[in-house]
Amino acid sequence: MRISAVIPVYNEAEVIDEFSSRLESALEKIDPDYEAIFVVEGTDATLEKLTALSKENPRIKVHYSQERLGLGKAMKKGFGLIDEDTEYVVTMDADLNHQPEEIQNLMAAAKSADIVVGSRNTNKGMVEELPLVKRMISATTNWTMRKIFHIPSNDVTSGFRIYTCRAVETLRDQIVAKNFEIQPELLIRARKKGMPITDVPITFLPRPRGTSKLSFVKSGIGYAMLIIRLGL
Repeated sequence: MRISAVIPVYNEAEVIDEFSSRLESALEKIDPDYEAIFVVEGTDATLEKLTALSKENPRIKVHYSQERLGLGKAMKKGFGLIDEDTEYVVTMDADLNHQPEEIQNLMAAAKSADIVVGSRNTNKGMVEELPLVKRMISATTNWTMRKIFHIPSNDVTSGFRIYTCRAVETLRDQIVAKNFEIQPELLIRARKKGMPITDVPITFLPRPRGTSKLSFVKSGIGYAMLIIRLGL
């Protein structure tokens, strides 16, 4: 088994040291032959810190883009950089909302699904403490996407996932999303191809430092355009 992590990062200097250390430890326990690909954007010290880390650990790979890619293009870029021997690909946020130690829980479910979604819609973590408007937007988006496209997941916007290599190779060239709408897009396309999708509960915590990069206006527009594009 070989696992690759694809981690898009945009100005996360305040948390990247802790996240990368915990990610290394979690992946090492699953597969000592892992690789972690960081697709870096932004102008803070994130690139400098990850570059230094990659010199200490050859399993850490860093791709830097001076152009602002957005999450969709950054993930597509990362998917294209994975090792040819990779069997599973993990994606997650680098802001410590997601817990690297729970990757092994998702991996356990990957034996019977092409995509395993780390679902925040559980009693684990701090979802209920998020601002009401954020919970309402997330709930509405999830309900709409599930109903229109019959997606068998309770959390279509979660970015904490495991993909089989087959799923990545099949879907990556079809990606059109520019930003956060990539998460439902991948599930919609996988669903249309009959790929098994399953959920695993995760612990979702508020980021300890730094600021969120999510724009609800841009995300809302992106989700609406995705429904129009793929729902027709």
